[in-house]
Order: sequence, then C-alpha cells, then structure tokens
Amino acid sequence: MQRRTIIKGLLALPLGFGLLQPALAAARPLRVGVDACPYCNMTILDARYAAQMVTTTGKVYQYDDVGCLLDHLLGYGGPQATPKELYVADFATSERREARFIPTQEAHFLFNERIRTPMGVGLLAFSSSTALEAYLKERPQHAGEKLRWNELLARGRKQAWVPGYGR
Repeated sequence: MQRRTIIKGLLALPLGFGLLQPALAAARPLRVGVDACPYCNMTILDARYAAQMVTTTGKVYQYDDVGCLLDHLLGYGGPQATPKELYVADFATSERREARFIPTQEAHFLFNERIRTPMGVGLLAFSSSTALEAYLKERPQHAGEKLRWNELLARGRKQAWVPGYGR
C-alpha cells in the first residue's frame, strides 16, 4: 500500500512542477515602508523607483533604486547572491505605494543626474520607448540618455552607479 502511494507521488511530481513553473517567473509583491534595500539598507518609501532580484534559491531582494540593484549585481556591496530573475518598476504605471514590475531586459531607461531618485542615481525605467517619450514630453527638463539594461551594466563596470557607495 505504501509503495503505491510513493509511486503515485513520484509520478505526479513532474506534473506539479510543470504547473508551478509559470507562477515562479513573475515579480513578487513589494511592501512599501516595510521592505529594506539589501545594498544601502534604506526602507523603500516610493515604489516607482524600485527594483527586485529573485535569486536561484528563491530569495527575493527589493531595492529602493535601480542603481542599488546594478551595484549589487556588479559586486560593489550587498550580500552574495546569484540572480535568476531581475525586475524594475515601470515609472509610468507604478504608484508610490505599488510597483508594476517589468523584466530588466524589456525596460527602457532614462538617465539624467538631475532626476531625483532615492539614491541620487537619476535612472528611471519605462516599459516601452513610447512611454519614455511621453514622459519626456511632459518633463523636457529631464531629457537625458536613453539606455538599455546591458548598457547600464557596461557603464556600471567602470564606476559604481550609487554615489558614495561601492569600491
């Protein structure tokens, strides 16, 4: 009797993992005012600038600024972690209390040192180039460099994004 139960359980495992897999590939909820950034230790107070890393072990790290995520990934500080999934908050659709996360590879970034972000990095993420252009139409004074994720990483290898942190 026990042997049949064990065999049925083992046969059901692949089916169970197959059903769970799509649910794992999504951003986790952010708790504004509760979650703290593992890189700078600041409490996240504005979800529009947030970022998130899900590690290969399933641990979720929430960041108060995209620059903190970049510097953590590039080894400038923070706990040791191997990323599995990376997300940034879409500035156009997120609100102060709720982040709408998008994968980093899909994001379009605007960089201007005059844009005030929690750590003074000046990076905003958008889900599309159209959303970025719409933002610049409303705020032409924030015009700056339009970058993609790989360009941010390449620039971060030369110098830490967060002023005063890193090596």
